[in-house]
Amino acid sequence: MKVNTTKKLLVMISLVICSTAALASDPLLSLKNLERERAAFLDKALSQSLDQQQLAAKKLRQLSDMERMVIRDDRLVEKNSALVSNAFNNFELTFLVHASAENNATVLSHWLEQVGVSNQAVLSTKLGYRK
Repeated sequence: MKVNTTKKLLVMISLVICSTAALASDPLLSLKNLERERAAFLDKALSQSLDQQQLAAKKLRQLSDMERMVIRDDRLVEKNSALVSNAFNNFELTFLVHASAENNATVLSHWLEQVGVSNQAVLSTKLGYRK
């Protein structure tokens, strides 16, 4: 029994080491994580549930930290990728927290403005089914 447990432990350790090495070698990982976090934040911020909106407020700080990490990631500059090019060409959408702070706007209103929807258009909508 002890040999079997030792083998399992060795296999688990080797898997962790291999997966860590694979993650460290992907220079786009920080940008991909930022994209995921931004999508999760927008999903919660646009939710009608008060609990989800409170979670969005907590995620805002995490999103800000991730944006700083991506901005400072020198590996991205060296990477010739469409993902990196699009991210930095669309700074206002990629780095929502920083861009909204520069424009003295809330993150959600800044995002709506960038995608072409005004606050007035959102406030004038009605909740219902389309016919």
